[in-house]
Amino acid sequence: MAADAAEIVAEIGEPVTWDGRTYPALVSDPAIGEDLGIGGFTGTGDFTVKIMRSALGDARPKLGEIIGFEGARYRITRITDHPRYPMVVLVVSPED
Repeated sequence: MAADAAEIVAEIGEPVTWDGRTYPALVSDPAIGEDLGIGGFTGTGDFTVKIMRSALGDARPKLGEIIGFEGARYRITRITDHPRYPMVVLVVSPED
């Protein structure tokens, strides 16, 4: 499974930056919605970023850290890091 995932990421991955380094990643289309905030509804959008575990080495992103993608900055809001899965999955939202 890891070899297949690495091949897919190499073929269609997009560059994201985290902790001063650039990683190829699978990036989903943003899910757009509205949240109720002070003064009314505000637009939100979150999406997933999947980075190969082997590319990260021993380093792991943490909640609240920033990921760069297409010139914009996004905050990590959820992380799935299961040792049997070859990718670390990050859910990110626009930086406040």
